[in-house]
Formats: sequence, structure tokens, C-alpha cells
Amino acid sequence: MASTEKLPTKGIYTLIVFLSSNTQLKVGKLGTHTFPAGYYTYTGSALGKGASSLKQRVTRHLKKRKQKFWHIDFLLAHENATVTAVIAVQTSRKIECKMNLYIREELKPKIPVVDFGASDCKENCKSHLLYFNEENIRSKIETVYTTKLRLKPIVIDLAEN
Repeated sequence: MASTEKLPTKGIYTLIVFLSSNTQLKVGKLGTHTFPAGYYTYTGSALGKGASSLKQRVTRHLKKRKQKFWHIDFLLAHENATVTAVIAVQTSRKIECKMNLYIREELKPKIPVVDFGASDCKENCKSHLLYFNEENIRSKIETVYTTKLRLKPIVIDLAEN
């Protein structure tokens, strides 16, 4: 597992997730859904310290075996799902909904499951999980962070070479 040491303590992040084949999955109270193979992004934040820091949140996301608290836990724990990259910026502001909206506006993804990761969202995000089909959109997500937030993101590439 790649090191999350260079991640900021607080901030927002986007996981790039590759799903190797179509997968049917029960996602907590959202019920059972079919997730098509391809690339997804999941945008979140971690603004605390210690166990609730961004480093710890991402480290937890990268583990296959964990208690499932969040919608994303159900997807990431599946054997077909692999996090290929993590893109993050340091901030103490809760701007993950803004970044999620920027990604939707700029890259026009599909929304695979309404309310996924957004059940407590106040910005009408519809979903914090976005679907991009077969296109690896890591560099495009990095560009959205740079152009829209005017911050240079930290990128951890986890893809196998």
C-alpha cells in the first residue's frame, strides 16, 4: 500500500476508483445497485485531527477489511474495486461539495446511485460518487483541482505499472 504520509492533515480529497467488472452491491440503506465496470470518483473531506484526519481517513479507505460506516466503504471493500489514485488539497473549509460540483460541471460524469455519500449533503450534490466509464480521469481531476481551487493538489498514484 502506498504511503499516505504526504497527504495534508486536514482537507478534501478525491479517490479515483477502478471497478474491474460489473458489480451488484448492497450499499447500506441505499439498497442493492449494479455498478458498471469502469472509473469512478468519490469526493470527501476530513477536517479533524488524529483518527479523523485526512491521512487516517484515506488510509482507512485503502483497507479492504473494515467495518462499513459510509456508503463508499461498501464499494471499496469489494474485490472488484481498486483505488488507483488519491488527489487531495489542504484546507480547513468544508468544500468537498463545491469540488464535487466542479467535477460534475467540467467532466460531465454519470451519477450511478443518487445520494451515495451525499445523504447529509446540503448542496444538492445528488451523489459524491461519479461514474466515468472506461476513461482514467486522474489527470483531468487534478486539473479541476488546480484550475477551480487554484491550489496545487497532492497526488498519490496507486495504479499498478
